[in-house]
Amino acid sequence: MFAEWIKKRDKNTCYTCGAKAEGYGCHAGHFIPKAAGGLALYFHPDNVHVQCARCNLFLAGNQYVYGQKLGAEKVAELYKLQNAVVKDYPFEAEIERYTKLLTQNHPEG
Repeated sequence: MFAEWIKKRDKNTCYTCGAKAEGYGCHAGHFIPKAAGGLALYFHPDNVHVQCARCNLFLAGNQYVYGQKLGAEKVAELYKLQNAVVKDYPFEAEIERYTKLLTQNHPEG
């Protein structure tokens, strides 16, 4: 549900290159991936934006452009959250939250 909410929020437009992304070519791309950032950033709406398959897969997230668009302040804030210990992460509550946001037709969180 989170990825669907991201796609709706970003209107299926790639954050890094501006291309329209559709179907399997429309990804919820992470600035700091789960492997590096842990769960604290996996569902963080500032860390996830729509990316086309080209940017997300073939350009490895197009990290330089992604960081430039986020801005130095937001990048620093996200890196501070990197690998924060998340105990008993409320996955069910997050799924419910984003399901509700999708059905309310409100892309803002």
